Amino acid sequence: MTMKKTLLVFLFFLLAAPFARGEAGISVKDPWVRQNPPGTSVTAAYMVIENTGATADELLGVSCGCSAEASIHVIEMGEDSMVMKEVPSIAVPPGASVGLSPGGSHLMLEGLSGDIKDNVVLELKFRSGARISVKAPVLSPSAAQKRSSHH
Repeated sequence: MTMKKTLLVFLFFLLAAPFARGEAGISVKDPWVRQNPPGTSVTAAYMVIENTGATADELLGVSCGCSAEASIHVIEMGEDSMVMKEVPSIAVPPGASVGLSPGGSHLMLEGLSGDIKDNVVLELKFRSGARISVKAPVLSPSAAQKRSSHH
C-alpha cells in the first residue's frame, strides 16, 4: 500500500471513530466523586448518563482502581425512612437521561485504597456491551455541597 493510501485509510478510521462510539448512544456528563472523610474507606460517585440511541440500555456495573468494590445503589422510601439499597442495574431509556445524584441513585466506592484527592477513573459497563471510561474530579465536602445544591 502506498503512503498516500495508508494515510487515507488512517484518516478514515480516525474520523469514523467518534461516530462508531455514538452508535451505542450512551454518554456520561458531569461526573464527580465526593471526597472521602479522613480515615474512611467509602464514598460515592455521581453523574448524568445520557442515551441518545433508539434502544434502551442498562448500567450493569462499575469499577474503579481506587476501590476494592464498586456497586450501584438507589435510595427508596422504606416504612418510616429513606433506605439505601444495592441494585443490579439502572435502566437508561432511549432518548432519556438518568441522573445519579446525592440523595438518589449513585455509585458506591468501597474499600478505598486511601484518601482520594484529585481525580478517579470510573469504568462503566452497559448491557449493550458499551464500556465507558470516565475521569471524575474528586470534590471536597464544601465543593460537593455547592455542586449538589445546583442539581
